[in-house]
Amino acid sequence: MPSTRQPVLLEILAHIPTDFFHCLHCEQLFDVVGIGAQVHRELQANYPAEILEDSGRLATMLQDLSVRYGEQLHIRLIDPQSLEGFLKSVRYWVQRYPSFIISHRVKYTGWEADELERIVADGCI
Repeated sequence: MPSTRQPVLLEILAHIPTDFFHCLHCEQLFDVVGIGAQVHRELQANYPAEILEDSGRLATMLQDLSVRYGEQLHIRLIDPQSLEGFLKSVRYWVQRYPSFIISHRVKYTGWEADELERIVADGCI
């Protein structure tokens, strides 16, 4: 019998590198000319090393959780500089990043993967 339990919602407020893409036609033209990848590498290179390292670290944490919990866990990454991110930061009184909001109830701020795992597991079990 399939489970009727809703997946745990994990919302992450974190500064993440954003790579802007042009319209589909321009992107195809850039690729044909051979400059598409270069343009995107240059955009990424302009970010501070700390943000790039943190985003890699966060990606690893989220990949591990995703593999472990699969469809039991729904992950949403939210940039705190967006309107939604600003409103969530105010609502949950987030002052540092990354901050994790689990099922609209529990907030965890920090990099302790084991602590985040424990909180997510409590919601998934």
